[in-house]
Amino acid sequence: MQTPLQARILDQLRQLLSEVLETGDRINEAEISDRLGVSRTPVRRALQQLQAEGAVEYEQNRGFRLADITLLLKSSDAEQEMLLDERVMRDMALGELRAVISERALMQKYAVANGVLMSTLRRLMRDHLVEPSPGRGWIFADVGPEALANGYRFRQIIEPAAILSDEYQPDAAALRAIDADHAHAIANIESMDRRRLFDLDARFHRLVAQGANTADLVDAIDRQNNIRRVAEYLAFVRPERLRQSMIEHRGVIAALLAGERQAAAALMRIHLRISKDETFAHMDEDLDRVRGGGRLTGAE
Repeated sequence: MQTPLQARILDQLRQLLSEVLETGDRINEAEISDRLGVSRTPVRRALQQLQAEGAVEYEQNRGFRLADITLLLKSSDAEQEMLLDERVMRDMALGELRAVISERALMQKYAVANGVLMSTLRRLMRDHLVEPSPGRGWIFADVGPEALANGYRFRQIIEPAAILSDEYQPDAAALRAIDADHAHAIANIESMDRRRLFDLDARFHRLVAQGANTADLVDAIDRQNNIRRVAEYLAFVRPERLRQSMIEHRGVIAALLAGERQAAAALMRIHLRISKDETFAHMDEDLDRVRGGGRLTGAE
């Protein structure tokens, strides 16, 4: 199954090729990459998908050409659902989905079938980001900058405290496994999909919280991870910060494995403060770029 990033690039490529080319025209991968703001690797993957659909053809030593323009804008329900997930999360982060919104209004806003819309709403319900209102409307969670800032303050209190709680017992085997995942991510930060990197980040914070053996605490971390997941649709990827964040995680893991909980708690507190400062240092810039029609960029 495609990631939301891959689905978005495929959708952008369909639209771009249909606007600038005619059937039979050659496709310049380098130019397309520049227009979409990504490297050639995800563009090549998207072109291969279009080749499988019959929309483009590949000729040895000559590259791709547009074979049938009428096939470009035909996409599957799964692709539509992933694209809708991204659009809804983007609008939530921008504060454009507030109060109670009816299903009819949502279908009109996003121009999708009811089945596609309901698939997205069910996923958001699972993550406690939307709930049905009495009647036929939907209530979306507040995931804007203020909610994100509140979440960071909350986490700065509870995550270090969890590590220092009585009878805290981390899962050493799980910590070693996730440390290996971090090492791989650091070595491949430029080529990893941003969603995979976020999932690794979320798993780390959840695993650390699980050591306190308190279900309510884990639920709170899950809730904060879901809010941050939506906010990720606003942030433009900064690979060096992602790499440094993973290194900070490994410092916490090493301290926990060594039984140095005071050090681990201090490192977690520093990590959360740096992450908060970095997020809000660029928040206004990122909001302006997205509102102005800018595209999110990210790892492949």
